[in-house]
This record gives sequence, structure tokens and C-alpha cells, in this order.
Amino acid sequence: MKSIFKSRLVLSCATLVLLAGGLAGLWTGIISASAASSTVTHISTNTSTIQRLGTVNLTMIVQTNAGIHKAATTGPAGHRRATPLGLLHPNVHTAQNVTLAAAPAAAAFSQFGSNVSGAQGFDGITAAINSAANSPSICIPTPTQCGNGDVSPPDQGLAVGPGPNPNPTVIAEFVNQTLNFYAPNGKTLLGAIAAFQLFGLPANAFLSDPRAYWDPQTGHWFFTMFTFTLGDEFQYIAVGQTANPFSTYTVFAIPTDDSSNTAGGCPCFGDFDQIGSDHSGIYIATNQFSVTGPNFNGSVIYAMSKSGLISAANGGPMPTIVTYTVPYAGDSFAAYHLSPSTVTQGSSSPNTEYFVESDANLNSNSALHVYALLGTQVLNTGGTPPLVKTSVGTESYTSPPNALQKNGPTPLGSSLGLGVAPLQTDFDAVQEVTYANGLLYAELSTAFAYGTGQNAGAAWFVLQPKTWSSSISVTNIANGYVETTQNLLYPVIGVNAAGKGYMAFAVSGINRYPSAAYVSFNGTKGAGSTVFTAASGVWPLDDFTCYPPYGPACRYGDYSMAQAYNGKIYMATEYTAPQPRDYFSNWATRVWSAPQK
Repeated sequence: MKSIFKSRLVLSCATLVLLAGGLAGLWTGIISASAASSTVTHISTNTSTIQRLGTVNLTMIVQTNAGIHKAATTGPAGHRRATPLGLLHPNVHTAQNVTLAAAPAAAAFSQFGSNVSGAQGFDGITAAINSAANSPSICIPTPTQCGNGDVSPPDQGLAVGPGPNPNPTVIAEFVNQTLNFYAPNGKTLLGAIAAFQLFGLPANAFLSDPRAYWDPQTGHWFFTMFTFTLGDEFQYIAVGQTANPFSTYTVFAIPTDDSSNTAGGCPCFGDFDQIGSDHSGIYIATNQFSVTGPNFNGSVIYAMSKSGLISAANGGPMPTIVTYTVPYAGDSFAAYHLSPSTVTQGSSSPNTEYFVESDANLNSNSALHVYALLGTQVLNTGGTPPLVKTSVGTESYTSPPNALQKNGPTPLGSSLGLGVAPLQTDFDAVQEVTYANGLLYAELSTAFAYGTGQNAGAAWFVLQPKTWSSSISVTNIANGYVETTQNLLYPVIGVNAAGKGYMAFAVSGINRYPSAAYVSFNGTKGAGSTVFTAASGVWPLDDFTCYPPYGPACRYGDYSMAQAYNGKIYMATEYTAPQPRDYFSNWATRVWSAPQK
């Protein structure tokens, strides 16, 4: 069935028109430059300890797993765990749709198009594969301690790089709670590895927010996750000792409990960890929440030398971990989701790390914060780069409504006497940021006016930062929207050094099952108007999180991922595939690539 889609470009300027009833605004014209930047003086800067836990060899893990019988759950006795979603406004998604002030207005929609010539893809990890990889049988000799069988949602991690012959291109897909490696044609290159095995942890460790990263400069692979149970508040990093993705990794742990912060309700955990990298450093940015209470304290950035971390993975001295705590009360936005940038393959790589933050503590806004760590080469000698920030005016954005699904068979829901549930779209927070030769490409989910209500769409931004010894300015080069008659979930931009590539997302609506889709992206010209379908969903999401005690809306993969590699953009997101389901869920993932145009 055809659907109708629209991509709308809005260039920014110096004239802000306030919309009635809200803070959001429309910018028309050519350029909007930021105000003068300032050093972030209210933060606390410290050094954190880092522990070397040991090493794991992925090939040996898979060989060991091959001798253990595993099966997905077949009935209601199976284990279920829903990863929590740290939101500043926990009631935003209690209803199917949310009335929000000043949602951007929709324009005319364009037609749905055929797929990109040369695109190829495959179904990745599914709920059934994930459940089997984390089933009690894998926990031998103490299966009762394994509680991770069914985990939702499948937060998406994706990394692409070279492998040993005969695998010139290796795709690592890492979701809650399983890692696998594939060739571009979908051939499995290693085998499913449970997340707890990757980090050498007990089988009942509850990990969340998987991130995968291949570094174009060093050729090394990195995987990160965090734990958030009381007494087990750590950020874990697995660092490849060599460029071989299938070989030995050294596992490190950074404590995130911040137990001395009693005023903040700590011990705390670092939710929604995001990974970034520039020429010299690796960066992990987290949202700090109390383990036992509702406290949100702000964001914590962990900065470390890239070469130092790789050296430590091979037995060298431990690197210094510099921490920056940006408190909630001290940030005019919320100090929430300071999303770090990653340098795309082939781009110049600065000794500056950028972070982009939207105003996710409000229902709407028309500006972004941009932070920068300056002179990060000092991380290599134990120094502390200064953190500066500024704001820049943008198009308006608002918290998105939940997404509808097309009616269809829901065996789990039907067994509970319930129908098709909507999908959580989460929040209007910047998720991933790509740095490409002096420009930052960022995106977020937003509501837009549609009919008498709202749909969820995507907003994109192309920002040009400029830094000095102790300050930063940012120009909003271009921004715009991708709007459809359906709902878009979790957009991500993947571009090459020239800024060319794609924006990927999931799409769902009253006439569409959850599907994987994307639009072209062309530098400062932004998103194209034709939406391509990478893979069409075949039924509604029928997941245990859709229903009480978790519902009333289904948890959905909290982000999509995209990466440029050797002339292609590789993308991944959640959808409902024609694959065997698990008793408690039918979620699946789609991994695909398309040539850079």
C-alpha cells in the first residue's frame, strides 16, 4: 500500500516569529549565528577511577556456546525484563497522543518512492534470537541466576569496519542484550553472544543501551553498556586489543554510583550512555539518575585518551578519566542528553569534541545547545580540556506523540484480551551527532500538526561550529523536517565526509506496520522528499511491554543507527520482520546499506 511523505526544508535566519501559546518559533531566511559562548563554570570537573576487569575472546565464547542447547521462550514461564527509559516528563507518553503547544505545521506531502538502486539488507537480531542467546541454558551451571531471557526494547548499536580475510566488511549489530557480526549480505560471521558474556559479567547482570563503534583512525573496535541495579552501577567498555573484531577484548569498568552525592539521591547510574570520538579522545555521555528514587541530577561526560585506552587494553598504564558533571539546575535547558559527536570516515579529525543538546525538559523550543571540549590532545598526557558551550536558534520542535500501528494479529495481546497498542516515540532529544569536515549533523524526533491532531516526524540540523582557545560560536547553516502521513520513530543521520548519505528511521501508522525506512541526505541541502522503504513490517509489534504492567504503549528501540564506510551508508532500526517470533515479543531489526550518492 502506498503512503504519502514529505520532507520540508527550513533555512534559519535572524528573525524569530513566536508562535501563539508556546516557545517554539519559525526561522526564515539564510543564517542564524549563536550568541557569544561561555565557559561552563557551574560544572564540576574531576578524575574518575577505571578498572581493568580482564579479557574476553569472542571466538572462544562462540565456540563454547555452540555446545550448549539454547531455545527461545515458548510459554509464560520465561524471563522478561524491560529496560527503563529515563524521562524528565514521565507522564508525556501515558496517552496515545499528546496535545503540545506550537507543533510545526505540516506542508503538502510527496509520494512514496522505490528503493535506492544498489541497496541491500537483511534481518538482524530478533526477539527469538535474543531470548535464545540469553536463555537459562546459557547460564550453566547456575541457570536460576539468569534472568535476561526476554529483553525489550532492542536498543540499536551498529558498527562497520574491516575484518580478517575473507571479510573486507564486517557489520557488528549490538542490541539489548545480544551481539552478532554479519557480512553485508547477511551471512553470520561469528554467532550470537550475550551481552554479559561480552563484558565477562555474571549471567544475571542487567545491562542496557548498547553502543558499538569502529574507529577509522586506529582501526580498533569498541563496545559499551551500563548496569543500573543497586550495588552494580558501572559503565563498561570492551576495547579490541587488535583490529580483528572477532578476537580478544579487554574490559574496563567506570563506577557511576557517585555515592558521595547524597543530595542527588545517589547511588546513581548513568542512563542512556552515548559514545563519541574525535582525534584524541573517546567520550561517553550519560544522564545521571538515582537508582532508588526519581532524582535526575544532570549529565556526566567521561573523557579519556583514545590511544591511552588502547594501550591499557594491551597491558599499558591506565588512562586518566576526566569527568564533567553538568547539573540539571545549572543548565538552561536540562543538562539532558548531551549527545557526543563522532567523526565520519574520511573526514578531518579535530582535537575538539562537540556535544549537541535539545531542550527535552520542555514541550517545545527553537534552539539547541552546543558544547565543546577544547584541545583534547591534552588527554594523552593526563590533562583536562576546558568545556565551553553556546546556544543557536533553530526551527521549532516539540515532544512527539506516540505512534499508531496498523491493526493485525497480536497473539500475546489477544491472550490478555487486549488489542493493538501504540508505540512509544520517547522524546525530542538529540540522539546521535556526526562530525564531517567542519559541520555537525544532528537530528531529533518532533511532533507536527496533522489533521486535527499530531504525527511524529523528524527534524534535522546542519550546524557549523567555530572554536577559539576558550570559546565557541555556532551557525545554523540549515534545518528542516521530514513529515509523513504515518509516524517516524528514532531518526539518525549517516553521512560521508562530504555530508552525503541518508537519514534512517522506523515508520508506523494506521495503514502501516512498523517498518524500516530512509531518505537521502545531501549536505546543507538536507533531507530529500522521497522516503524509501528498506523493509516493510508484516504485523503489529506484539511485545510484553505493550501491555500491563508495562503498557499502555509499547517500548520501541530507543534509537536507530547509521555509519559511513567505504562508499556506503550502513543503517539499522527496529521493525516487525517475517521471522519466527518469541512467545513474549515479535520485535526484529533490519540492517541495510545504500551507496552514497
